[in-house]
Amino acid sequence: MAGHVSDYYGQTQVKIALYNLTTTTRWGGVEMFVWEVAAQLAGRGHRVDIIGGRGPRDLVRSTPGVRVFRLPYLDRDIWRKLPLVSRQYTLTKLLERLSMLPFAVPRLLSGRYDIVHIQKPYDLPVGLFTKLGRAKLLFGCHGKDFWFGDKAFVPLSDGAVAASKYNATQVERRYKINPVVIYNGVDLERFRPEPLHPGTDDAVLARLGLERSTSLEPAILYAGRLIRWKGVEYLIKALPLLEPASTRLWIAGEGTYRSDLERLVSELGVEDRVRFLGKLEQDDLVSLYRSAAMLVATSFVNETFGMALCEAMACEAAVVATNFGGFREVVQDGITGLLVRPQDPADLAAKINTLLADPQRAKEFGRAGRARVINEFSWSAVTDRLEEVYRCLVPSST
Repeated sequence: MAGHVSDYYGQTQVKIALYNLTTTTRWGGVEMFVWEVAAQLAGRGHRVDIIGGRGPRDLVRSTPGVRVFRLPYLDRDIWRKLPLVSRQYTLTKLLERLSMLPFAVPRLLSGRYDIVHIQKPYDLPVGLFTKLGRAKLLFGCHGKDFWFGDKAFVPLSDGAVAASKYNATQVERRYKINPVVIYNGVDLERFRPEPLHPGTDDAVLARLGLERSTSLEPAILYAGRLIRWKGVEYLIKALPLLEPASTRLWIAGEGTYRSDLERLVSELGVEDRVRFLGKLEQDDLVSLYRSAAMLVATSFVNETFGMALCEAMACEAAVVATNFGGFREVVQDGITGLLVRPQDPADLAAKINTLLADPQRAKEFGRAGRARVINEFSWSAVTDRLEEVYRCLVPSST
């Protein structure tokens, strides 16, 4: 196999292409996974390339030892201007991905990669060309993103990984394969219980017009997209049931459901207790995790993992989450947080009230949560597991 170089431990260094169009054009959980894993792998002596799209925004991080290739493509918004496919979101995402593939083929063939690691089912057709270059194709999944012809391309993959056990079950049902679970990770230096510089959190709160959570006026935090299946409406409906009645709700995030949520806040008469903060930078979110009484996550559909939960736990925040999907793999009920019935404001309020009435228990959850993140969700631990998968695909030649 091309590209093998023995390291000091007699193992095999591997030449890896992390292939994902949006790594260099958008920012989210999958994109963060690629950048963080790339940095870890390069730091361990592997040769790492990122193959992404060349979009209107250049979202490239300076990462020592990692080469980045940005290739042309036709954005999904362009495809959505066509009458026949304007509302077919899965199809337009697929067309966006396929439009980059012709430009990627020369790189895939000349790169002499050992492994090409894709992150979405949309990129399964890449396998047609990795075989010509004698690379192994690792099929990564961070959600569903299934499409009408995907099953025909799955046999081209040499292995598969999924973002959680819940996600692995989805993949197994769809493709009849058994992916290895590789959880997402958290930057433990950024997401930490104490700020690096004194006064940081207070400065962020002041800029956002907020006041730190107290026992008399607690603040509950939601952080995520404002879309229907994230379930924020049930958290708002729980607010009048919380004790003390002065409990506030901070909502960090943006999305198409915001106007509906604002209308619900008005209908319930709790405008003075709810703040919509919009989309925040990660460093601002860190300060909110440390300053709120707890983070609450309320999804009831399509939740593969739970990145905000991991980030909050890394900051030693207590968490309450719906007993659904990947959330129950992140939160250990009664140890690092509490799980509640999805779409049930009464149960949600009861569990939140349990922690508001017992701050010591909330602190214990926070400490246990950070310990769990260190063991399971640090980027080092994530890369350890992924590297083992790579080594199974490309065994040592020594």
